[in-house]
Amino acid sequence: MENDQRFLAADGRKYSGLERGDLSPKDFQDYTFVQLADTQLGMMTQMKEVQHLLYLRTLIKIFTLGFKDGKKEIPIPELSAIHRGQTGEDLFEIEVELSRQAVHCINKMSPKPVFAVICGDLVHAFPDKDPKKNAMEVEAFKNIYAKIDPSIRLVCLCGNHDVSEKPSAKELGLWKERFGDDYFSFWVGSDKYIVLNSQMYKNDTNCKQEAEHQNEWLDKELQQGQENRRFTAVFSHIPPFINDPEESSGYFPLSKEVRLDILARLAEGDVSHWFCGHYHRNAEGTFKSSNGKQIEVITSGAVGGNIETDPAGDVLGLSGMKSIKADASVSGLRIVSVSKKGITHEFKTFESLMTEE
Repeated sequence: MENDQRFLAADGRKYSGLERGDLSPKDFQDYTFVQLADTQLGMMTQMKEVQHLLYLRTLIKIFTLGFKDGKKEIPIPELSAIHRGQTGEDLFEIEVELSRQAVHCINKMSPKPVFAVICGDLVHAFPDKDPKKNAMEVEAFKNIYAKIDPSIRLVCLCGNHDVSEKPSAKELGLWKERFGDDYFSFWVGSDKYIVLNSQMYKNDTNCKQEAEHQNEWLDKELQQGQENRRFTAVFSHIPPFINDPEESSGYFPLSKEVRLDILARLAEGDVSHWFCGHYHRNAEGTFKSSNGKQIEVITSGAVGGNIETDPAGDVLGLSGMKSIKADASVSGLRIVSVSKKGITHEFKTFESLMTEE
């Protein structure tokens, strides 16, 4: 595929063009980057296909005389009212158009961001369950995002839908063929960025050795050049937590045991920010270590379909999903500004970004 090499810049646990010394600290005191999450081409079509399961939830409620509502047994969000009557093909085209809007908005930024990072779930079909559809969605994704201005580095992370819920060497190898390394680090001036494969922290059943290698690598990265770094930030698909580092384990965050261990190590390594996706909603929280160091955890809403929370369900789990909507009024990206004063950020919908032009 033309421009395919652009998606393979992450190699040898580094990122070509963003290695230390490539961009002078003097020239990059102030800059911006863009964080995106959950482009997830194909999700809305699949949601359309499983809407009949909502009828089964109704039957559960009827047969249990209202004692159960079926949400835990069949946690399927409804399609938003604006999507009623739309076909699966219509919904896929909506996702494609939202990604095109993302590319348009990124290319229009002035000054241009140094890089754009997509925090996982680039596509929806699992590579181990539906490889043909997965390949089609990956091709569509690359065709769109190859059009980001060549001067803007494109950083892609893997999510659970990209490498499967229980990744094995096969799925990790396929990711590497298509997108390069699944975890690596890069630099902008004296600022260090660490990319993690969070699925190996979520479920390493089929990749124990690979997960251990990532853990060992992370500890070395946190120590390396620590005294010469200005800021250090982390990117992953799955957030360590949604709102509170002490919250219980759930589908969307990492398990409590895993998260607290990683957060403590990152804090010791002077990480100040952790940017994530996966939740299809915006959320923020702060971790404070025993020695007073803080990490701001920022979970960004989706480029594609965004979830409306059901407060009656578990907000950390699938039963907390009420409906899902793919529309420029809710879908968007996060603009991050970095300066000597610190790191600031704002999530903007495509609707608001288009209005600003």
